[in-house]
Amino acid sequence: MTRSEALYIRLARAHVALFRFLLEAHENLALFSSLGTDAQGRETLLLRFAPGAGAEVRRFLEAAATEFPLELLPVAQHDPQAPASKGRGQA
Repeated sequence: MTRSEALYIRLARAHVALFRFLLEAHENLALFSSLGTDAQGRETLLLRFAPGAGAEVRRFLEAAATEFPLELLPVAQHDPQAPASKGRGQA
């Protein structure tokens, strides 16, 4: 079974509806779920998309970033299935 790929982004909560509209206009290239809002009013979104579509999704994100600020977040920071990074003093 092939698993979907994932990216995490952060953007102002006020831009989530526009982000959804743009994503739908690109033939629902990815699906997203909200992971919550931080103290600065920025929403963290989990994007899921088909294996192999990562380059196209990243191009979409670059284009969306011309409309409003968004930040691509490290996957390991949010994904419980990502390998844990080793801290200092750990072998």
